[in-house]
Amino acid sequence: MQRLKHSLGEYWFWLTITFVHRLFSIMQPPLEVAHNWRQTTVTMVARNFLEVDPNPFFPRVDMAGDLSGITGMEFPFLNFLIYLVSLVFGYDHWYGRIINLVITSTGLWCFYDYLKRQFNPKLAFNTGMILLFSLFYYYSRKIMPDTFSIALIFIGIWSWQRFLRENQLAFWLLGFVTIALGVLSKLPSVVVLAFAWPLVFESNLRQKIWIGSALLVSAVASAWWYFSWVPYLEESFGYQHFFMGQTMLWTAQFLAENWTDTLFMFYNKAAGFSGFVAFVLGLYLLGKQGKLAIGLVLVSIILFAGFMLKSGDKFTDHEYYIIPFIPLMAFVGAFFLSSLKPKFWIIALLIISVEGITRKWEDQFVKNADAYLAMDAEISSFALQSDLVVINGGEYPTPLYFSHRKGWLANNDQLSDQDFVNDLKTNGCAYAIILKKGFGTEILLPYTMLLSTEIYDLYEL
Repeated sequence: MQRLKHSLGEYWFWLTITFVHRLFSIMQPPLEVAHNWRQTTVTMVARNFLEVDPNPFFPRVDMAGDLSGITGMEFPFLNFLIYLVSLVFGYDHWYGRIINLVITSTGLWCFYDYLKRQFNPKLAFNTGMILLFSLFYYYSRKIMPDTFSIALIFIGIWSWQRFLRENQLAFWLLGFVTIALGVLSKLPSVVVLAFAWPLVFESNLRQKIWIGSALLVSAVASAWWYFSWVPYLEESFGYQHFFMGQTMLWTAQFLAENWTDTLFMFYNKAAGFSGFVAFVLGLYLLGKQGKLAIGLVLVSIILFAGFMLKSGDKFTDHEYYIIPFIPLMAFVGAFFLSSLKPKFWIIALLIISVEGITRKWEDQFVKNADAYLAMDAEISSFALQSDLVVINGGEYPTPLYFSHRKGWLANNDQLSDQDFVNDLKTNGCAYAIILKKGFGTEILLPYTMLLSTEIYDLYEL
């Protein structure tokens, strides 16, 4: 009993049991309610690394019609890890989930250990718990680079703390590589580099040079990728996929006009209402903290404000845009939790954890998964994998991914336009997949129907 009581106060215990919980249905396809679009574009690139070309500098998607599909996007490190795993075990759509879960869980432990050494164990534990049960809880098992990239930076900051204290270049190198890959994997993740702020005051001149050089190289590499290479790929290969934001002035006006939706991202989406309350009350207590903590918070806010003002109208549409700000919310909220008496502290943690697990519970479950997984085999009886198809999934590439074909995304109105269909045929489109439910609605085409299933019809054009 005493051992269990001790374990309940250990962060590794909570990381372990929540890791096991998130293994539930880890092999499900990317069809859950939130962001199947985003997840299937990651898996498309990974599968094309395996089947077409493994060069990470030329990522390619499947919905570019008769083009190569090569386009600009975040540096595809997560996609490439999926490819490497596939070389050993053969390809499957769920590898990205387990990779993200392992890396994010490792990053959260490193973040906890860093704060424990830098501040104190109680603050570190409370920060880690709020963060664990925030959006990180379910996004850490999605096939997306958002928590993955932040976790890489956490690993890097932890490594540099060890470098400063143990003066081993191996820790510097690990920090350099993981931070560079983290920022490259998702540019807004640079916000959490603010947590390295205390290291500036700990390091001697030689260490400052080592770390400063690594940060400079990482910044140059990221700037080159996002502002030079991504536009080059889009221009050279004719397909635009990546959203680079809008002007700060336009975005500021949009966010102000939609202030209720903007605030909703903070008080509901990020860490739930309970996590937001802890954050607000923690801000009240922030003035009592040392200069390092206050400086860290200010740097985080400045960095996130810059990203937020470049996000355009996407900030209020996609909840994962708030993820880079959540570590700061957890850190500030931890000041409030640390001030509570034990009984109230336990109650607060219980509320935060229960809300965190239950508020996105629907992401644990998938409907009609078997029907989508069977598409490739069913279509292969009629069409080669090299044949181009059009599918009435609208803007969603998920069904196209499961068909294991390349081609076009369209809606029913477009497919009812004979000129539109003729143009597709001229460009090599050989088949149409008409979804009956889920991502599309049924429409009859004046062509030969080759196959009819519960969820789609296959036409030869």
